[in-house]
Amino acid sequence: MKITTNRHVARFREMETTWQWIVGAVVFLFLFLIWAQLLEPTSTAWAETADRMEANVERTSASISLGAKSRNAAMTYGPIELPDRKAVGSLELIEIVQGIMSSYGIKNDTFYQAQSNTIKASLLPGIANPGEKIERVKGELDFTTTPDKAISIISELERHPGIESITNIRIDKSGNKEVRTRLSIEAWVRSR
Repeated sequence: MKITTNRHVARFREMETTWQWIVGAVVFLFLFLIWAQLLEPTSTAWAETADRMEANVERTSASISLGAKSRNAAMTYGPIELPDRKAVGSLELIEIVQGIMSSYGIKNDTFYQAQSNTIKASLLPGIANPGEKIERVKGELDFTTTPDKAISIISELERHPGIESITNIRIDKSGNKEVRTRLSIEAWVRSR
C-alpha cells in the first residue's frame, strides 16, 4: 500500500480557511501532547541524572583541606560511616536498645522515639550525599535495675556504633538496692 501525500495536501487546500486553521490547531495540539507526555519528562529525567552525576564528580574531585582539629579527630576516632537511611536507622535504634536490655535481663524498660530533627547541612559538610539530609532520631529510655547493671548498660549503649550520643542521663535511687535510670539516646539517619 503506497501512501501519497499529494492527494491529502490537495484536499487540505480545498478546505475553507477556517477549517484549515482548525485542522492545523488539532495537529499542533496532538504533537504538543506527544511531546508533553513522552519526550519532555524523559529529557527532564536525563538532565536531572546528568546534573547529579556532574555534582558527584565535582564533589569527589574537589580538593578538601582539613584543619588540624579535623585531622586529629580523624586519626583519633577512625573512619566515618555514613548513617543508615531513616527507616532502617529508626528500626535499628529500637533493635539496639532492646538487644542490650534483653542481654542484661531487663524486662521492665520503657523506650519510645521522639520526632526526628534535621541537622543543618553547614554543620556536617560532605557527610550527606547530594539531595539528602541528616536527621537526629531521639529516643527516651527508662528502666530500673541495680547500679552496676545500669552503669554497664549505659557504657554499652555509648560504645555501640549505631548510637551517636547519650544526651541526658538521670539516675534516681528507687529502693531495694535498685536505681531508676532515664536517658536520652540519639542516632543520626539520612533522609531525602
